[in-house]
Amino acid sequence: MKSAFGALAVILLLGGCQTGGTQEYSLGTGEKGVFSSRNPGSPIPADRIKGLDEPQLVALFGAPQLDRKDGPTRVLRYKSDACTLFVSMYQRDGQFRAEFADAYDTQLRPLPTDQCAGSIAAQKKRVA
Repeated sequence: MKSAFGALAVILLLGGCQTGGTQEYSLGTGEKGVFSSRNPGSPIPADRIKGLDEPQLVALFGAPQLDRKDGPTRVLRYKSDACTLFVSMYQRDGQFRAEFADAYDTQLRPLPTDQCAGSIAAQKKRVA
């Protein structure tokens, strides 16, 4: 009985081992996002966003929905009815400036930044 149990344990342990092949991990599906907005505004190119400071971003997009600060880095999150825009800012010479932006649809699939930025500017929230 002990040898049968031992043989079963060895089979189960070896069955969990993998040989060959590589595992691939992905956080996304690779699908392209779908942009559909009731008020899309005019597209705003990413190079127009790059280099802006906080007051300029507020003037363009309104108040951010989220402002995350980690040392010399900040990420501002803006939302419209069609997408979410993340603007990453880095501190240089004591002032935060936008370095790049990422846009996602409501299902968190990547979108062109210019379309998303345009819809956020058109639907911007007022600063209190």
